[in-house]
Formats: sequence, structure tokens, C-alpha cells
Amino acid sequence: MTAISAFRSSDAVHVFSDGAWHDPATGKLCGIGTKVTILPEYNGVLGITGTSEIPVLLSSHLVENPLADLHSLADAMPDLVRTCFTRSKALGLNLTGRCEVVLAGWTENAGPLIHVVECHPEHGIFKGRAVERHIRPSIGDTSQMRFPHDGLLLLEKQYGTKCQQPGTFGAGAVGRVVGGFAQHTQIAAEGIFIKLLKRWPDEIQ
Repeated sequence: MTAISAFRSSDAVHVFSDGAWHDPATGKLCGIGTKVTILPEYNGVLGITGTSEIPVLLSSHLVENPLADLHSLADAMPDLVRTCFTRSKALGLNLTGRCEVVLAGWTENAGPLIHVVECHPEHGIFKGRAVERHIRPSIGDTSQMRFPHDGLLLLEKQYGTKCQQPGTFGAGAVGRVVGGFAQHTQIAAEGIFIKLLKRWPDEIQ
């Protein structure tokens, strides 16, 4: 589980993410680092809740099999993610559990794009959809927040909340799953911009 939230504005797409990597079995903090993978050739980024291997496998696949543009990538994402899970087994990786892959970027013709693939690999389900906004983990009512202005506030609330680790079709253990640092990634027509908003005093266990 991780914090990946994406919002559209008139001139950009904004992604707010944390930097804590937890052991899904124990919930212990085992690393701190960015969860956003940059795709400059598509003027977009990837974020994923769950396993860390999928962005690496997907980036490698796109090097060998480039697509025409961001829209083509969004359309192909469910099949691409399925392929990554299949390849992971061939590499000896046992990737299981529900996850979500978030693709966000700016298109020349249509402007902001946010696309989410919901993955249930044990059941062979990889379902993609375009969304106006995406907030994970959920913290309840965010109707009074104004994004992207309140992006850091959202991350701070997520940091202070004990969240349920998602299972395949339900929830598992409860614990704090957001931490490390708060990151704002902005994708506009001019390119991709990243800013570190805050560091939290989390220590790797």
C-alpha cells in the first residue's frame, strides 16, 4: 500500500505520493524512495500501489516496444500490466495481491490524462479506466479540500491515519502505510516537474 493521488487542473496533472516502502507481510518500513516512475517520452509518469517490480518491468517492456503516444499507452495499460505479471513469474518473482497502476500525464491534443488499472492477478483481472481524480489511500471526506493546493495536507492526513492493507477483494491488517517523504509531481505541456514537499522522521526498521 502507498499514497498515490492524482488530480487534474486547467494546465497540468498533479500527482502526490509518499516515499515509504513497507514489507507487505509484516508492515515494517524497509526502504525510503520515490514511487513515481518518469516516462518523459510520453510526457507522463507511473505510480503503483503494492509491488515495486511492475514499474521496472513495464519500463523495460516499453523500451523494446514503444507506443505512439500517451493515449496509446493508456489504452494498452491493462494488457501491458498483465504481461508484466506473466513475465515476473518467468523471472522467478511471486507477485501477488491487489494493486493499482496509475498513469498520469499531459497530452498535446486533449490535455490532462489520468488512467488507473485495477489489478487482481490471482483472478486474472486487470481492469483499466480513465478517471477525473484518484485518491489512495482513502481518508474519508475530502470534499472541502481544494487540489492541487491541498496536496500536502492530504498526504499529512494520510500519514497520520492507520489504513487497511487491501487484500484481493477485501482488507487485511491495519497500520500506518504512508511515510518517508511527501512528493509533488506536476506534468504540464512544458514537461515534468518534481518537488519534495516534506520529510517525515521515519526510520528503516
